[in-house]
Amino acid sequence: MRHTPRFLLASAGLFFVTAGLGAQEIKYGLQATVALPMSDLGEKQILDDAPGYGIGAHMLIGFQGGHAVLPRLDYTYFEKSSPTRRVQMLQVGADYNYFFSQQVNKGLYVGCGAGFGMAKFEILGEDDTPNTAFASASAGYMFTPHMGAELRYTWAKYKPELFGAKPEFTSPTLGASFLYRF
Repeated sequence: MRHTPRFLLASAGLFFVTAGLGAQEIKYGLQATVALPMSDLGEKQILDDAPGYGIGAHMLIGFQGGHAVLPRLDYTYFEKSSPTRRVQMLQVGADYNYFFSQQVNKGLYVGCGAGFGMAKFEILGEDDTPNTAFASASAGYMFTPHMGAELRYTWAKYKPELFGAKPEFTSPTLGASFLYRF
């Protein structure tokens, strides 16, 4: 069971290498995000709805008819002071995007995704680093082939060991991102 994350990453890598062979367009990009914690993660004893900030990188693999696959890496950081509580998330996954213009990287699009997330919870001197799978849904708009904006809802369930207990945190986040592709 400990080898599952490595197997998933290797499988995803193989898929993206082979998927790229039939691609019409390949672009690389970066994103900057402002994220809001929701549900258990946003509760008063955890982050008290404090916003988080993130950065990330992605590769857009475009196909005919407005279909695209985006392998991506996202890092998000939340902090609430007095008393200090921090949550850091590193997520590796892929999104499928559909562009309504039927041209990749142009106009309005919707998407969904999945991947593997690693988090570090630091709450009142206790810390733990649980891992879990995540799912996401997104909608965005590419203003130019290089610049766009996206709203992305990501859902995961983490079970950190804190204070001798293993509470379950559903940690959905809503993120607004600025995208730049080159």
